[in-house]
Amino acid sequence: MSDLFPYRRRSSTHKSSSALARNQPKAVQVWVKKNRRSQLPLPLFKRVLKLGGLTVGLIGAGGFVVLCLWTSVVFILRPNPPRWLAQTVPYFSKSWSDQPIQSLEEIEAELQAQGQTAGDLNDLSTLSDDRQLDNLRLLPVLGKRSSCTRNCEAIVELRLYGVHHRDQQGLSLQLLDQLAIQGPPEEQIVDPVWQANVGIVGSTHPLPLTEVKSLQEEGLPGVWLTLTGRWQHQGSPILYGQVLHVDLQTLQINSLLNWSSPPGRLPVWQDLDGEGLPEMVVSQSVGLEPHFSLYTIANTTAAVAVRLKEISLSQLPLPQATYETQYHNALFLAQHGLWSNAQTQLTELKTQLANQWSQELEQQFQLVTLHARVSQSQAERDWSRPRQKLLALLLDGRWEKALEAMGTSQIHFETAVLPLLQRDSSRLWQRLTASLQVTPTAKAARIWGALLLLAKEDKESAIEWLTQNQNAALKQEFETLVAKIQPEEPEETEPDTSTTVAVSNPSDTAELEPFGSDTAPMGGIFGTARLLASPNPNEWRQPPGASDLILSAGQQWYEVTLQAGNINQRWSSRLELPGTSSPEAIAAFWRSLGFGISPVLHLVEDASETPQTVQVEAIQWRAGTIKLLASGTPTQSTGPWAATTPDQWVTPRQIRTQSLAELYQERPQLGERVLATLSNHLGVDTTILSSTLQEETAAEEGLVTVRRVDFTGDQEIDLLLTLDPQAWVQTDMPLSMQETVSMIVSSRGELLFSNLWEGGTQTLMGWLTPDAGPTALVVNQGGAYQLLVWSPQQQQFR
Repeated sequence: MSDLFPYRRRSSTHKSSSALARNQPKAVQVWVKKNRRSQLPLPLFKRVLKLGGLTVGLIGAGGFVVLCLWTSVVFILRPNPPRWLAQTVPYFSKSWSDQPIQSLEEIEAELQAQGQTAGDLNDLSTLSDDRQLDNLRLLPVLGKRSSCTRNCEAIVELRLYGVHHRDQQGLSLQLLDQLAIQGPPEEQIVDPVWQANVGIVGSTHPLPLTEVKSLQEEGLPGVWLTLTGRWQHQGSPILYGQVLHVDLQTLQINSLLNWSSPPGRLPVWQDLDGEGLPEMVVSQSVGLEPHFSLYTIANTTAAVAVRLKEISLSQLPLPQATYETQYHNALFLAQHGLWSNAQTQLTELKTQLANQWSQELEQQFQLVTLHARVSQSQAERDWSRPRQKLLALLLDGRWEKALEAMGTSQIHFETAVLPLLQRDSSRLWQRLTASLQVTPTAKAARIWGALLLLAKEDKESAIEWLTQNQNAALKQEFETLVAKIQPEEPEETEPDTSTTVAVSNPSDTAELEPFGSDTAPMGGIFGTARLLASPNPNEWRQPPGASDLILSAGQQWYEVTLQAGNINQRWSSRLELPGTSSPEAIAAFWRSLGFGISPVLHLVEDASETPQTVQVEAIQWRAGTIKLLASGTPTQSTGPWAATTPDQWVTPRQIRTQSLAELYQERPQLGERVLATLSNHLGVDTTILSSTLQEETAAEEGLVTVRRVDFTGDQEIDLLLTLDPQAWVQTDMPLSMQETVSMIVSSRGELLFSNLWEGGTQTLMGWLTPDAGPTALVVNQGGAYQLLVWSPQQQQFR
């Protein structure tokens, strides 16, 4: 048993080995084959990789060597890169430009050789705390305009410079960008202002831009500037300009738009909707007519240049067609000047649309609200003259309130309402017809339409228009109203104007009334005087009983050319001459001039001098000109002089003065209004102007001297403001005054006169104060004396 057991165990073991032996060679053989397949290509693949890597390395090394050689050659031949690269990567290469590095003196010499002049170099870093503005300078380049006699320099180019380095000799500058400047065409400036006035057409000739002013506001991208100029046809000059933007990403100057402002105000930034960037507001209002242009900033990404997009009253698509009629009516009312009514309808529409109210609709709503706010404030304001209140109510579309105002204030229809309707018929008619188109049942609007036709045409035309809808009750109401305001008048014969002449005077002819021998004596006269060597006695007429024209010892002849007179409490430049040269006619005409037996006049050459008295001896009229012959003591001056009625001449030196700071402390509200008028007229920031004026201490050292005078005869005190250019030189205010600036401001803050309206060429010498009626200003312009009379229609001295 023991022998068998080992045998059997060996046999079992052998059998297992045989089975394994039969199967194992196949497995080993397969493994060897697979291993050979995966290992055979490796040496070739590695050789290819090594060869490819070596090739790439050699090519890269060679390219690097070539790039280094090329860069070295570029730096040798062209040390500075092209400008496009400096603008594309400004912070990497802002001191790396293809322009040469120059000193300011070298730039000025280069411009002078080209017939141009360098303006003031502006440091842009003073406008903001933005570090990107460091070492950036803006230089205006001035050139002379052709066909120009005075103030011929204008900005023709703007240059942006980077400060390369500083040393003891000054700054070294490098040109980054330049922009050729061309002012807006005259027709673009005239259109918004005079489009309703016949005969005033602007040309395509570009207007000059003369000053650079900042429009910078915190949070705005880049630098905002404007170039400005002034254009004048009549009355107050129009401030116009061009908005510029300096892109700090590309270091480029971009011109965005031209603007104009009849009230003389710079564009301002206002956040009207309370979201995003503020909007730019340009005031183009004229008188009581609100007009604003509103712009939003678009495309503030680095890839697209910044631009300004104007908000218009064009109709936009609504999310619901149900409200299209209401939306259309609102825009229609706004386009015709009925801003308050348009705002009411848009407010209702905004509430109805709620979440569907888009940003574009909100922008239109803000534009309408901006106009409505001004129109409403004017209608609700307490005016000193009832017809001003009436006009403000009509322009705001408050037809019922206007009828009540005409009845309660007892405004005389013939002297107040009728001229108002005739003068403002165009803008009132468009408001009336627009209001009736939206609300045909508006009875008060229809009555005002009939009154307007009554003023422009006749009663029959008014009634015919009024009764188009066969409304007998409305016709009866209108006829009752007309009977109250326009009673029957006796027929008048047409006056004989064959002997009426106009004295040369640039005053407002709408304020002039003829007068003659059958009228009351004049309350004052004004003219200009010059020396006369030897008059011909045969050319002069004397009143009956006068002595011969013989000059006494120590006397000198003076010739006075009459320009205006005061009659019926109004200044006039038209005189009705005597029809004959009879002694009776001459005596009557002599009395109509306010002359007695021994009339005298005062001659004034300077506001600081005592007037000289001369005796009027004779009179002559020829070719529409009336002259007086006077005698008086000789003077060292050769004239000319301003001739006035005695005891009516007043100069600023005769009026007690105070500083604007003292006025502000005494009457803060009046001071605020005056400050706003000063800021708007001078084109300076209100905050800076206020802080500058607060520094003044004594009245005699004040930057603005204030005198209180009733210039308009309305029993309200006006303010004569005088700005001394020498005092302003010591301040940081951006004012370039060469002569004294004189301004007259009403107690309501309205600018009545400014010698800047004539470019600063006028000098206010004084004024004439008749016994009754408004004051007349006497100005000296280029050695010629002129009389400026108060125009109630224009609310200005003209």
